[in-house]
Amino acid sequence: MIIPFYQRERSIDDFVDSDEECRLSALIADTESPNPVDRVYQKEITSIVSEAMIVLTERERTILEDRYGLTGEEEMTLEAIGQKLGLSRERVRQLERDAKHKLHQLLKPRRRELCHSLS
Repeated sequence: MIIPFYQRERSIDDFVDSDEECRLSALIADTESPNPVDRVYQKEITSIVSEAMIVLTERERTILEDRYGLTGEEEMTLEAIGQKLGLSRERVRQLERDAKHKLHQLLKPRRRELCHSLS
């Protein structure tokens, strides 16, 4: 494509309408793509939680992964997890509570770091 000589380079901050209400950057922005800052934060949180989950037993890890869909699968109910593991719904709830408590205690010292990631 040949660009005519009379066309000048344009800044993305240039207005594209005569009323000076719409900038070129608004027209070329990809509103469908995820925010890069959010992606970095999500990756950081995922890494921290994955690292912390190592302290859990395999059963506790499975319960949390299934309950909250941490492996990309659909979230499961306590009842469904109980059937999968051969446990009662109440026992799964208790194990979930204990696993979340372990994670809370382990991540408590990193709370400040996590909060800084949000800003």
